[in-house]
Amino acid sequence: MQTHFPLVLDMADKACLVVGGGEVATRKAEALMHAQARVTVIAPEATAQIAEWAAEGLLDWRQEPFSTHELKKYTLVVAATNRTDVNLAVWQAVKEVDGWINIVDRPDLCNFIVPSTVQRGKLVIAISTSGASPGLARKIRQQVEQEIGPEYESYVDFLAAVRGQVMKTVSDTTQRKKIFRQLLDDRFLLADDEQRYQMAETLINQVLGEGLVRRQQ
Repeated sequence: MQTHFPLVLDMADKACLVVGGGEVATRKAEALMHAQARVTVIAPEATAQIAEWAAEGLLDWRQEPFSTHELKKYTLVVAATNRTDVNLAVWQAVKEVDGWINIVDRPDLCNFIVPSTVQRGKLVIAISTSGASPGLARKIRQQVEQEIGPEYESYVDFLAAVRGQVMKTVSDTTQRKKIFRQLLDDRFLLADDEQRYQMAETLINQVLGEGLVRRQQ
């Protein structure tokens, strides 16, 4: 059975195309915009939200039917129209230029799929069944959302900040690993920001002090 290779992409400033202007296309465009991609929507008609984004200059809306020109300039293409013939035409055109194509509700024709995700700031958890059951992916996502709450957003920011500090100030790799390991204790997750940084400072000083004692011995 074919499975997909999991990959997290940096889409900042990458040109991406969404073909279609309905609700599904709107969600796809929004997700790409959230990843800071440069989004073009091609559709004769579109939702009010797409029109608003275009008016604000957040994306480029080309009010025209899909054509095959300029496909090579897009990092990836999403076909999200309600017409099978148009979606298939997009797939064929992208295939001919060896591009990356996702057709909504046709995982058998996609060479990439978009997993169901839970995002808490920098933390992104992706769930995929390789197209076998989107419903199961959604169910698991809902379970993960209950387990991984909004407190993880500030916690991950805290871990990133402390990691940067430790990398600059602690040269011993064994001490670094000990600090990083202890920062994963739930007491840091459950504390507020001020408490977290106070606890981290105490931890770092403690680990460095232990290292100094060992060297003196």
